[in-house]
Amino acid sequence: MPPSSRIGVFISFLLVLVFSIFMTFTSVRTYVLYGSYTGLTDHFNTIGVVFLIFWMTLCTLFLRVMHSTLALSATNFALIYAGLMVATVLPSMGFGGYFIPLIAGVFYYATPENNWSDILWPHIPSWAAPRDLEAIRQLFEGTSEGAAIPWDLWWEPMLWWGLFMLAFFLVSFALIALVHNQWSQRERLAYPLAAVPNLLLDSIEKPRTSILRSKLLWVGFFFAWHFPTINALDQLFDFELIGHMGIPSGEISIRQFGLSYQLNTDLLVVGLSYLVNLNVLASVWGFHLLVGAEASLLNYLGISAPLPAQPHAPANVLLAHQQIGSLLCLVAVSLWLGRDFLREQWHIIIGKRNDNGNLVSPRLAVLLGLIGFIYMAGFLHASGLALGWSLVFLGISLLVFFGIARLLAQTGIGRLRAPTSTPPIITNIAGSEAIGAQGVSALGLSMVWTADLQLFLMGTLAHAFRVCEPARLRISGRKLLVFLSGAMIVGLVTTILSYIYLGYRHGLVHGYVWYFVMSPQYHWSWVANTINNPNPSEPLAILFMGIGAAWAALLSLASYRWVSWPLHPVGLAVALTNTVSIDWFGMFLAWLIKLLILRYGGIVLYRRMLPLFIGLILGTSVGIGGASLLYAFYYY
Repeated sequence: MPPSSRIGVFISFLLVLVFSIFMTFTSVRTYVLYGSYTGLTDHFNTIGVVFLIFWMTLCTLFLRVMHSTLALSATNFALIYAGLMVATVLPSMGFGGYFIPLIAGVFYYATPENNWSDILWPHIPSWAAPRDLEAIRQLFEGTSEGAAIPWDLWWEPMLWWGLFMLAFFLVSFALIALVHNQWSQRERLAYPLAAVPNLLLDSIEKPRTSILRSKLLWVGFFFAWHFPTINALDQLFDFELIGHMGIPSGEISIRQFGLSYQLNTDLLVVGLSYLVNLNVLASVWGFHLLVGAEASLLNYLGISAPLPAQPHAPANVLLAHQQIGSLLCLVAVSLWLGRDFLREQWHIIIGKRNDNGNLVSPRLAVLLGLIGFIYMAGFLHASGLALGWSLVFLGISLLVFFGIARLLAQTGIGRLRAPTSTPPIITNIAGSEAIGAQGVSALGLSMVWTADLQLFLMGTLAHAFRVCEPARLRISGRKLLVFLSGAMIVGLVTTILSYIYLGYRHGLVHGYVWYFVMSPQYHWSWVANTINNPNPSEPLAILFMGIGAAWAALLSLASYRWVSWPLHPVGLAVALTNTVSIDWFGMFLAWLIKLLILRYGGIVLYRRMLPLFIGLILGTSVGIGGASLLYAFYYY
């Protein structure tokens, strides 16, 4: 490698570290100080990453005009993007938003009425959560100015949880590395969320044909950009003449049947959905309407399971299990379709054949995956879950993560999430009695990483691999791993230290209500209720999982048997998630627009209109990114 190239890689590595620190700290600061949802690092639409790579692209094009040697290469651009896709998971939904509030909230929100001190505290290991009640009170309520932060209290839980997240990263990296070529090259999944970074990468490689030259793109950009920007300025500077700006929303209700559907139009959703296959889009919004009707029918007939309300599940718990059954079936179908490829990977691992172009060596992937899996299983067991149940729970959780990551590569739904959190799945199927109070408490601790599954490493790593895969970029698996690991480590450290520091200085309870007030009570109340009222295995939950799996199997068979089959099975797995409930109408509009464009203008008109929708994605991301900076560094 020439010296200049080595310097370029080194500078790019420093940039990914700096950007990771900046993005994670900005996100944490908005939640603690501004105290409201921003969207910067909350979902798979990865607004914060798109915001940064957009400005990075413009800077690169500007520097290239000044002198070609100053410009960032396409290879280094892809590596920086990949690293940021790891860092974006850490500050909110993927880890940080739940880590500190949950492990400390079980003590802070204990009252004589909920009796958590007797029900939960004896089962929480001292190494997994701090036990100093006064220090925890100061974290949530803030300390007097100049008071020392009790860092010594946090080093042990930070160490073990930090290692756990690194192990989770290794397992996620390994699984995506092993299946990437099957998804990307053999099945040719769409990866709609990778479209924008790939187009920006093309702009760096070929500035003269850059999509940024399209006037239509800038029309979409400024139309989408002005909504979050003006709303932020109005909120910060109280522009009364402007007021809150947004596209009107509404609701369709059929009271006689107990049906209600939200009508929200998010321009980012419309832009991303334009990139998705029509049958996949129709599946998502169509099954949302159908399964919503099914929920009303079950309520009318009084069909429900004798189970308490469960974290991040629909009102009817049975439909959460129906969706999980569909999801696990789609995972099985995916593995069946890739059986020949997986057999080839196995032969490479055991040395019977040479590597066939994997971005990461399958041997390295398996080694890293095993190291991570062993630590994760050991962590669960040490936290109080029996070893057998630890392996079962870890296996089910990884299957759910894997399934959602695959659906993400197919659908591009920016706010895609799992149908429910994974701890209730095992308590409903096996019965909480079999797991015991200590085991259920361990499941409560696992809510840090298995509760609100709408942003996690497998999903973002799949898109990092997609952008880094072209042979022309000449990215080695080891170099990719270095960039990803660097972003993971600095993002993890920045996230944890930022929450603790800002918490003690300003008080977490004054921040975002969901993360710091509602979430600890919401999740730990389920744990305490499950311990107080243990339930046996629930046959109806198992039945509805079977129903969901059967429907997914039949639709998968139809999709692969008949090319013109209109409905893809993916919608079955996410039909009643709260994010689809919010975004389905925007997907419907994009489906309708794309259908009309393809019918009356063909693929030529579709491509001609593409810059407009890319502009909607970029404009929304840049607008929200800029607003988040104002909230983080000007608002307080």
